[in-house]
Amino acid sequence: MALSDWFSIENDPLAWAHPSPKLIMTPFEAHWHEIVASTIFYFFIQALSPAVCTRMVGKAYTGLDRKTKINFDIHMVSMVQCVVSVVLLVLGSNNAGFRNRLVDPEGSILGYSPYLGFVAAITIGYFVWDLFVCIRYFKLFGFSFLFHGAAALYVFVCSLRPYCLPWAPAFLLFELSTPFVNVNWFATRLPAGTISDTVVMINGLLLLATFFFVRIIWGFYAAGLVAYDMYRVFDKAPIFLPLSILALNVSLDSLNVVWFLKMFRIAKKKLQQNSKTPIPALKTAKFD
Repeated sequence: MALSDWFSIENDPLAWAHPSPKLIMTPFEAHWHEIVASTIFYFFIQALSPAVCTRMVGKAYTGLDRKTKINFDIHMVSMVQCVVSVVLLVLGSNNAGFRNRLVDPEGSILGYSPYLGFVAAITIGYFVWDLFVCIRYFKLFGFSFLFHGAAALYVFVCSLRPYCLPWAPAFLLFELSTPFVNVNWFATRLPAGTISDTVVMINGLLLLATFFFVRIIWGFYAAGLVAYDMYRVFDKAPIFLPLSILALNVSLDSLNVVWFLKMFRIAKKKLQQNSKTPIPALKTAKFD
């Protein structure tokens, strides 16, 4: 495959790896191997994290208790995933289904392209890993993260029906806030001074700003847009698809509001402290 083909909206970069290309019939059948590969990849990153973290920060990592180490490794996977997502959405955001949604609502909701199928498959693989982690370490993360992982997995699996597949890059924009979430989390667990107070403060401000504009403002606005597109082709798909996806979408957006308010209250409390006291990082959880 030529280099230009790897970066084409019309091509699946990993189509060549499909074990039975002649049997491909549906989008899910065309991309199932990428789901498997993506899931294995993220479990591999989690397994590799202890060695990488030990090499990077030494005793600052090895001295952590077991639960914090597990959480540390999970945040390392999240950091890799958000970088992968941002890279994938750059090209995917220019897809015809989304670009022409005003004149072609059917393409917006029911459209398919090999590259978007690839993006969805890679994302599904991550959320398979994420759901496993949330179930295995339920006491560590709680119901809200389990719900987030299960809901996101459901929506992206539906996209390979295909349903709302051209919207996948638009909702991956949420990941623009994730690097700041992870840096902030690392700062609260590493010894004081490992990450400078200035970097922590700037990162905290960027976290609040990106989280608010990307996950809340854009999140609710995009939910409204996709609801309108669904309405215009309401008779083209089973009713459970638009109803379930919109319900989960609004629920996830509302969960982001809850998380944002918690972060904002913590930031406000820190700012009210003595100005001479270094401002520590916001205490965030495992946001995805």
